[in-house]
Amino acid sequence: MKKTNNRPLASIIITNYNKSNFFLKAVKSSIQQTYKNNEIIFFDDKSTDNSLNKIKNFKKKNNYKIKIISNPQKKNSFATFNHITAIKKSLNQAKGRYIFLLDSDDYFHKNKILEIIKTFETDKNKNFILDQPIFKYKKKIIKKKYPYKFSKNKWPKFPPTSCMCFEKKSLKTVLNKIAFKKFPNLAIDFRLAVYYALILKKFYIHKSHFTFYRQVEEGMDSKYIKYRSKEWWKRRKEAFDFLNLLLKKNNLPINKGLDFFITKFFNNILKI
Repeated sequence: MKKTNNRPLASIIITNYNKSNFFLKAVKSSIQQTYKNNEIIFFDDKSTDNSLNKIKNFKKKNNYKIKIISNPQKKNSFATFNHITAIKKSLNQAKGRYIFLLDSDDYFHKNKILEIIKTFETDKNKNFILDQPIFKYKKKIIKKKYPYKFSKNKWPKFPPTSCMCFEKKSLKTVLNKIAFKKFPNLAIDFRLAVYYALILKKFYIHKSHFTFYRQVEEGMDSKYIKYRSKEWWKRRKEAFDFLNLLLKKNNLPINKGLDFFITKFFNNILKI
C-alpha cells in the first residue's frame, strides 16, 4: 500500500464512452480534491466522439499525471459487460488502497475523497462505502437521501455507481463473483450493491452528499426510466433472478416478497 505522510493512496477510476461534452468536469473534480494523495485512471471504451484525443490533449496541456487506458476494441454490445471490463482493466493498473468509481458524466465534491477515506480508516471493517448523490437533470438539482438498510424483500434502492467506494482487494474479488453474462440489462451498481449488502453483509451509506449525478437522456439507463416500459420490467425481472441466484449459491433463502410476484406477473402479461 502506497502512503504519503501516512495517508493511503486513493485511485479514482473514470470510465468513459462518448461523453466528450461532460468528462472534463469529472476529471477536474478529481484533480481538485482536497485529499491530494490520489491517482486518476481514465478508461476510454473505444469512444467515437473524439474523447480519447480530448483527454490526451488535456493531459499534455496541463501536465497532469493521468493514467489513460484505451480499449482497442469493444467486445460486447451490452453496456453492462463493457463497464465491468473497464473497471477490471483499470483495477489492474490501480495502485491505491481505496477505489473510487466515477462515471464520466458525473463529478465529485472537492472533499469527497478526504471524508470517505476518514470513514474507511476509522473503521477497518468497512470495505464498501456509498455517499449520497445530488441529482442534476437539466435545470433541476435534487439532493436525494437513500435508506441506510438494504432489503432483499423489497425493490432495492441504493445510490448510483459514482457514489461507490471500495477497498481494492475486496472489489477485485467481488467483481469476479458478479460478472454473470446471463443478465445483460443489469447494471454494475445493482450487482455490487446486492453482493456487498446481502452476501458480505457490508453495506454502509455515508450521510453526506458528495457526488453530483448527471441524468442525461442518452445515458445507458434512459430506456428504463418509465415504469410502464417493457424494458423496465425486463430489467426488474433480471434483477430478481440475479438476486435469487446469488442467494441460492450462498445457501440463503431466496426472495419471495410482494415485489417479486408483481414483477413476475407483469413479465407474464408483457410476454417477456
